Amino acid sequence: MHPLAAEILLFDAIIQNPDRRTDNPNCLVPGHDLRIIEHELAFARPVILMWREPWVERGMETFETAGNRIFVRGLKGRQIDFGPTRDRWRGLSNTCLNEYKATIPREWAEARLDIDAALKLIANARESVDACIGKLERILS
Repeated sequence: MHPLAAEILLFDAIIQNPDRRTDNPNCLVPGHDLRIIEHELAFARPVILMWREPWVERGMETFETAGNRIFVRGLKGRQIDFGPTRDRWRGLSNTCLNEYKATIPREWAEARLDIDAALKLIANARESVDACIGKLERILS
């Protein structure tokens, strides 16, 4: 389960999700698996003061101390193979991102700018996934 927890932590670091904490895990644990739940705070970039892309200097600053971030304390010091995660991020095509965008209901039209920003962040993170993983590996070392 540690590789999946590390993958979720990387995802949270990339989208700067402030809402998966020890007191509010937003996870379900059916058997030996994890299911994450996302709410309105996922992709919270517009409300984070002095937000930075996660791959730049100080971009994962809020993840650098175990604090109340779920999974940081349990993963700290563990050897995690991020190879499969890296491959999945690199394999995320623009076609796939466009298909995700096409499934968004018309009723959400007023959120189109936020949706576009979230998809752009994911595309940029895909291009910078090595830097994101490197930062997270340093945080967990």
